[in-house]
Amino acid sequence: MTPRARILLVVIGLIVLVTVINLLRTRRLKEEYALLWLIAALALVVAPLLIDPLDQIAFFFGVEYPPALFLGLGIIGLLLIIFQLSLNISRFSDQIKVLTQEIAILRQQVEALQKQRFENDDAED
Repeated sequence: MTPRARILLVVIGLIVLVTVINLLRTRRLKEEYALLWLIAALALVVAPLLIDPLDQIAFFFGVEYPPALFLGLGIIGLLLIIFQLSLNISRFSDQIKVLTQEIAILRQQVEALQKQRFENDDAED
């Protein structure tokens, strides 16, 4: 990889890292989501700097084309992020279901109290 390509990848990684940190700082990204994004951003920063040792690791594991190993690891990382988001969606949908049921019960109780109050007001007149 040429030095210009390495510099470009490091700059892109730093932009992603700064963006994630800024989103955390402004509370637009929750900490529970930020961990995997921070790891991904750090990998984007460090990987271009350590291309030669990473190539040796890939050859050690029998991968003849090292970028294929890194692409596979990147896909696994994205799958982990998707899995974490799927877990949160499932949890939130359960919470929404419970909250909707509680609102329906409370609405029914309020309507019953209003009806009872209306009947009591009519009886007093």
